[in-house]
Amino acid sequence: MSSSAYTPLRTLIWKEFRLAFRDQIMSTLAIIIYTLFLTSGLLTVFQYQNDQQSRELSNKKFRQQWEAQHNNPHEAAHFGTYLFKPLNLLSAFDPGLNDYFGTTYRVEAHVQHEVDYSNAERNDALMRFGQFTLALIMQMLIPLLLLFISSSALTYEKESGTFRMLMAQGISPSQLAWGKVWSNYLLVVFLVMPIFIVLFFIVLLSPSGIALLGRFFILAGGYLLFYLLVTLTGVIVSALSSTSRTATLTVLIVWLFSSILLPKIAAGQAADAYPLSSRAAFNNNVKQGFLKGINGDLPYQERGEKHYAALLKKYRPDSSAQLPVNTDGLMLQYHEDYQNKVFDHYYTALANTFNQQQSILNYAGLADPFISLKRLSMAMSGTDFYHHQTFFLQAKAYRNTLIRKLNLELASHPVKPNESYQADPRFFLQLKDFQYQVPTLLQTLYLQRLALLSLCCWIGLLSVTLYFITKPSLR
Repeated sequence: MSSSAYTPLRTLIWKEFRLAFRDQIMSTLAIIIYTLFLTSGLLTVFQYQNDQQSRELSNKKFRQQWEAQHNNPHEAAHFGTYLFKPLNLLSAFDPGLNDYFGTTYRVEAHVQHEVDYSNAERNDALMRFGQFTLALIMQMLIPLLLLFISSSALTYEKESGTFRMLMAQGISPSQLAWGKVWSNYLLVVFLVMPIFIVLFFIVLLSPSGIALLGRFFILAGGYLLFYLLVTLTGVIVSALSSTSRTATLTVLIVWLFSSILLPKIAAGQAADAYPLSSRAAFNNNVKQGFLKGINGDLPYQERGEKHYAALLKKYRPDSSAQLPVNTDGLMLQYHEDYQNKVFDHYYTALANTFNQQQSILNYAGLADPFISLKRLSMAMSGTDFYHHQTFFLQAKAYRNTLIRKLNLELASHPVKPNESYQADPRFFLQLKDFQYQVPTLLQTLYLQRLALLSLCCWIGLLSVTLYFITKPSLR
């Protein structure tokens, strides 16, 4: 585009900014947006501080209880502990699936738990409406305001009679349309940029803030791309509409369909295409598989007797009291290993179903960029399904390792009949805490490649559409 073509575009953008300030559009939007953000931000900060404090106190309490024990190691395994998915400021910005899947994992002998204790279980309103978060405002309310503003961009010119005057001054319909796009887009960017700047410094100054900066920049970039897409949509509707009333009604329908109806339809289709068994049915399968055996294995009693006979054959004692190991610990670990095998057997099928559902939602994002934005936002905040799955698998691995250490500690200390081994507190002191390893940024980006592709392709498609519908003339 030549420099002469840029001049009317800059003039149009400057004119729109002056009108926005003169008509108090800018100030009205600023009051609405900043009031919402201030309210949501305060609620988010209070909730984050309460959750973080609760986690720190719980972790400290559980650690002290472990270190102070004088119990049999297997009794300690029954006592168990809890593992918490670490919080960060981005997860507070967009809680995503955390409110529904939970962030707490119970460690206990003989039982493989799932991540549980979600906020939605204790809050019926949360199930219906979702939590009032910063992400909700940026995903739902700001796009709605932007659609309302941009949808009247060209219809206002036609209704006020200034459209023909602008054409008479040598401004083409395409230049006018793009002037409206950039002026409305930059208007919203100037409004939300202070919020992103505040979030940037909050993230930067938080613990592990440096590690979150890459995720923050991609998160902010995704929202800015989406706002450009929304602006293009509003201006296209405005170009095709004869009146502002028609344009406003159209963009409201577009917003309802893309932000509310289509995501629910996509989730319903994913659930129907790949239905999940209930938690009760899954737990029953694990229980029956452990008792009866899987893949042709012997039932529980026969498996135990065969393994015990193998231990006696290995150590060849004159009696069970002369074994150089505590058979209780070895038998407990043998059954624990088999239960882990059964759980993994049934959970593999469940995980495949989850992954198939997620695949459908990924492709649904190609049809609805709002789904792509939501999934990208959750992924960068560490609150999507893949981060939930990663936490669960790491917590489960930690649980299995911990129970094994406790059972083998019992096994390595043979005792006389009717006696019980009591572990020294120094043993519990050397047990390591759970450390959650967050998926790398590159791994997360790869998983969300379709979401980024969707946003970019929709911007390209809408740009081409706007070019062709404004090339002849605006009616």
